[in-house]
Amino acid sequence: MNHGEINKEVTERLKQIYAPYFDSEYLDQNLEVPRIYTDNVQKLDVGDLYSLSRALSNTESWTKMFDDEFLERRDANQLTKNDKLFLVIGEWGSHHEFLLCCDKSSEDFAKIFDFNDAHPWCGHHNEVEWADFREFLKEDFKIDLE
Repeated sequence: MNHGEINKEVTERLKQIYAPYFDSEYLDQNLEVPRIYTDNVQKLDVGDLYSLSRALSNTESWTKMFDDEFLERRDANQLTKNDKLFLVIGEWGSHHEFLLCCDKSSEDFAKIFDFNDAHPWCGHHNEVEWADFREFLKEDFKIDLE
């Protein structure tokens, strides 16, 4: 499978995960997994990063775990800037999760966030953020992408 097909498959699976929370038009217009992530994550040997399949399953689990507050805001038409589409791409230490913003409508699109035992849907603030996957790898793991 080539990089474009992998990205398309991950994006489609993520759409299925987020379908209970966002309408299909919103997902079609705004959900995009940055190619720099899908093109490179499988080539890396970084223990803190999940495989693509584990990233998707953890995203589904975390979304379900933290959806109560989101659903209340959505149903009251009071969504916040944090109520966006994320992919859980890894973890470190005790309860730190790396989340990649996959929502093109957000000013945070393609940024990666470190949340400690938290999720943006719950109004929690991240501890660290990186501009994109390239910066994340360089600053946190000393890996330069070609």
